[in-house]
Amino acid sequence: MQIQSFSLVWSIIIYGSIVLLIFLFPRSRIFINRAFDFSVLKKPQTYLIMFIALMTIFIANLIIFNRTLTSMFDFWTREYSYSYTSLLDNIELFQFLIYTVIIAPIMEEVLFRIPISIWMNRLTYFILALLISSILFGFIHPEYPLFGFVLGVSFGFTYKLSRSIVPAILIHVIWNIFSLFYFNYI
Repeated sequence: MQIQSFSLVWSIIIYGSIVLLIFLFPRSRIFINRAFDFSVLKKPQTYLIMFIALMTIFIANLIIFNRTLTSMFDFWTREYSYSYTSLLDNIELFQFLIYTVIIAPIMEEVLFRIPISIWMNRLTYFILALLISSILFGFIHPEYPLFGFVLGVSFGFTYKLSRSIVPAILIHVIWNIFSLFYFNYI
Protein backbone atom coordinates (compact mmCIF):
# COMPACT_ATOMS: atom_id res chain seq x y z
CA MET A 1 0.00 0.00 0.00
CA GLN A 2 1.42 3.35 -1.01
CA ILE A 3 0.92 6.22 1.43
CA GLN A 4 0.62 9.73 0.10
CA SER A 5 2.90 12.22 1.74
CA PHE A 6 1.03 14.72 3.87
CA SER A 7 1.80 18.41 3.72
CA LEU A 8 0.02 20.79 6.03
CA VAL A 9 1.58 23.74 4.23
CA TRP A 10 0.05 22.84 0.86
CA SER A 11 -3.34 22.21 2.44
CA ILE A 12 -3.27 25.63 4.09
CA ILE A 13 -2.22 27.27 0.81
CA ILE A 14 -4.96 25.57 -1.21
CA TYR A 15 -7.78 26.08 1.31
CA GLY A 16 -6.55 29.57 2.15
CA SER A 17 -6.60 30.58 -1.51
CA ILE A 18 -10.16 29.33 -1.93
CA VAL A 19 -11.34 31.11 1.23
CA LEU A 20 -9.55 34.27 0.10
CA LEU A 21 -11.48 34.12 -3.19
CA ILE A 22 -14.73 33.79 -1.24
CA PHE A 23 -13.84 36.84 0.88
CA LEU A 24 -13.19 38.93 -2.25
CA PHE A 25 -16.91 39.07 -2.96
CA PRO A 26 -18.84 41.39 -0.57
CA ARG A 27 -22.00 39.27 -0.61
CA SER A 28 -20.01 36.20 0.42
CA ARG A 29 -18.46 38.08 3.34
CA ILE A 30 -21.93 39.00 4.63
CA PHE A 31 -23.11 35.38 4.53
CA ILE A 32 -19.93 34.13 6.21
CA ASN A 33 -20.35 36.63 9.04
CA ARG A 34 -23.96 35.51 9.54
CA ALA A 35 -23.03 31.84 9.33
CA PHE A 36 -20.57 31.99 12.23
CA ASP A 37 -23.22 32.57 14.90
CA PHE A 38 -21.97 31.11 18.18
CA SER A 39 -25.14 32.07 20.06
CA VAL A 40 -26.85 28.92 18.77
CA LEU A 41 -24.68 26.94 21.19
CA LYS A 42 -26.80 28.39 24.02
CA LYS A 43 -29.93 26.66 22.67
CA PRO A 44 -30.72 23.08 23.77
CA GLN A 45 -32.29 22.24 20.38
CA THR A 46 -28.90 22.81 18.75
CA TYR A 47 -27.49 19.89 20.72
CA LEU A 48 -30.47 17.74 19.78
CA ILE A 49 -29.86 18.55 16.11
CA MET A 50 -26.17 17.71 16.51
CA PHE A 51 -26.98 14.42 18.27
CA ILE A 52 -29.43 13.37 15.55
CA ALA A 53 -26.89 14.24 12.85
CA LEU A 54 -24.14 12.24 14.58
CA MET A 55 -26.44 9.23 14.99
CA THR A 56 -27.43 9.48 11.33
CA ILE A 57 -23.76 9.53 10.33
CA PHE A 58 -22.95 6.60 12.62
CA ILE A 59 -25.85 4.47 11.35
CA ALA A 60 -24.98 5.31 7.73
CA ASN A 61 -21.41 4.26 8.50
CA LEU A 62 -22.64 0.89 9.77
CA ILE A 63 -24.84 0.35 6.72
CA ILE A 64 -22.55 1.64 3.96
CA PHE A 65 -19.42 -0.09 5.24
CA ASN A 66 -21.33 -3.24 6.24
CA ARG A 67 -20.30 -3.03 9.88
CA THR A 68 -22.09 -4.27 12.95
CA LEU A 69 -22.32 -2.95 16.48
CA THR A 70 -20.00 -5.77 17.53
CA SER A 71 -17.35 -4.32 15.24
CA MET A 72 -17.73 -1.22 17.36
CA PHE A 73 -16.90 -3.32 20.41
CA ASP A 74 -13.83 -4.65 18.56
CA PHE A 75 -12.80 -1.03 18.06
CA TRP A 76 -12.50 -0.59 21.83
CA THR A 77 -10.72 -3.89 22.49
CA ARG A 78 -8.51 -4.63 19.49
CA GLU A 79 -4.76 -4.46 19.43
CA TYR A 80 -3.25 -2.05 16.94
CA SER A 81 -0.78 -3.72 14.63
CA TYR A 82 -0.71 -1.24 11.76
CA SER A 83 -1.96 2.25 11.24
CA TYR A 84 -1.56 4.89 8.57
CA THR A 85 0.15 7.23 10.98
CA SER A 86 2.76 4.68 12.02
CA LEU A 87 4.59 5.70 8.84
CA LEU A 88 4.71 9.36 9.89
CA ASP A 89 7.32 10.98 12.06
CA ASN A 90 6.23 13.13 15.03
CA ILE A 91 6.06 16.39 13.09
CA GLU A 92 4.07 14.82 10.25
CA LEU A 93 1.76 13.17 12.76
CA PHE A 94 1.16 16.51 14.49
CA GLN A 95 0.46 18.19 11.12
CA PHE A 96 -1.87 15.34 10.12
CA LEU A 97 -3.83 15.63 13.37
CA ILE A 98 -4.09 19.44 13.18
CA TYR A 99 -5.28 19.21 9.60
CA THR A 100 -7.76 16.38 10.22
CA VAL A 101 -9.24 17.68 13.46
CA ILE A 102 -9.16 21.47 12.99
CA ILE A 103 -8.33 22.77 9.51
CA ALA A 104 -10.28 20.33 7.33
CA PRO A 105 -13.59 20.59 9.23
CA ILE A 106 -13.51 24.39 9.26
CA MET A 107 -12.44 24.81 5.65
CA GLU A 108 -14.68 22.10 4.24
CA GLU A 109 -17.72 23.45 6.05
CA VAL A 110 -17.00 27.00 4.90
CA LEU A 111 -16.50 25.83 1.32
CA PHE A 112 -19.47 23.49 1.15
CA ARG A 113 -22.10 24.95 3.51
CA ILE A 114 -21.72 28.72 3.09
CA PRO A 115 -22.64 28.58 -0.63
CA ILE A 116 -25.89 26.88 0.47
CA SER A 117 -26.84 30.02 2.40
CA ILE A 118 -26.55 32.05 -0.77
CA TRP A 119 -29.11 29.84 -2.53
CA MET A 120 -31.40 28.82 0.31
CA ASN A 121 -34.03 31.53 0.12
CA ARG A 122 -36.63 28.90 -0.74
CA LEU A 123 -36.83 25.22 0.16
CA THR A 124 -36.43 24.02 -3.43
CA TYR A 125 -33.22 26.02 -3.81
CA PHE A 126 -31.93 24.66 -0.51
CA ILE A 127 -32.52 21.05 -1.56
CA LEU A 128 -30.80 21.65 -4.89
CA ALA A 129 -27.86 23.40 -3.22
CA LEU A 130 -27.65 20.66 -0.58
CA LEU A 131 -27.55 17.93 -3.23
CA ILE A 132 -24.91 19.71 -5.29
CA SER A 133 -22.69 20.49 -2.31
CA SER A 134 -23.10 16.96 -0.91
CA ILE A 135 -22.17 15.37 -4.25
CA LEU A 136 -19.10 17.60 -4.43
CA PHE A 137 -18.30 16.75 -0.81
CA GLY A 138 -18.47 13.06 -1.74
CA PHE A 139 -16.11 13.65 -4.67
CA ILE A 140 -13.44 15.24 -2.49
CA HIS A 141 -13.55 12.09 -0.35
CA PRO A 142 -12.79 9.57 -3.13
CA GLU A 143 -12.08 6.72 -0.72
CA TYR A 144 -15.76 6.77 0.35
CA PRO A 145 -17.88 8.95 -2.01
CA LEU A 146 -21.29 7.59 -0.95
CA PHE A 147 -20.50 8.07 2.72
CA GLY A 148 -19.07 11.52 1.89
CA PHE A 149 -22.42 12.35 0.31
CA VAL A 150 -24.23 11.26 3.50
CA LEU A 151 -21.82 13.35 5.57
CA GLY A 152 -22.52 16.35 3.33
CA VAL A 153 -26.28 15.95 3.70
CA SER A 154 -26.00 15.60 7.49
CA PHE A 155 -23.76 18.63 7.83
CA GLY A 156 -25.99 20.61 5.44
CA PHE A 157 -29.19 19.86 7.37
CA THR A 158 -27.43 20.70 10.62
CA TYR A 159 -26.44 24.03 9.12
CA LYS A 160 -29.96 24.69 7.81
CA LEU A 161 -31.74 23.75 11.03
CA SER A 162 -29.37 25.57 13.39
CA ARG A 163 -28.81 28.55 11.04
CA SER A 164 -25.13 28.52 11.97
CA ILE A 165 -22.06 26.81 10.58
CA VAL A 166 -20.67 26.28 14.09
CA PRO A 167 -22.68 23.10 14.93
CA ALA A 168 -21.80 21.60 11.53
CA ILE A 169 -18.11 22.28 12.18
CA LEU A 170 -18.37 20.73 15.66
CA ILE A 171 -20.02 17.59 14.27
CA HIS A 172 -17.35 17.39 11.59
CA VAL A 173 -14.62 17.69 14.24
CA ILE A 174 -16.25 15.02 16.45
CA TRP A 175 -16.65 12.63 13.53
CA ASN A 176 -13.06 13.15 12.37
CA ILE A 177 -11.72 12.45 15.87
CA PHE A 178 -13.89 9.34 16.10
CA SER A 179 -12.76 8.23 12.62
CA LEU A 180 -9.10 8.54 13.49
CA PHE A 181 -9.52 5.79 16.06
CA TYR A 182 -12.32 3.83 14.41
CA PHE A 183 -10.53 3.42 11.09
CA ASN A 184 -7.20 2.76 12.83
CA TYR A 185 -5.42 5.89 11.62
CA ILE A 186 -3.70 6.46 14.95
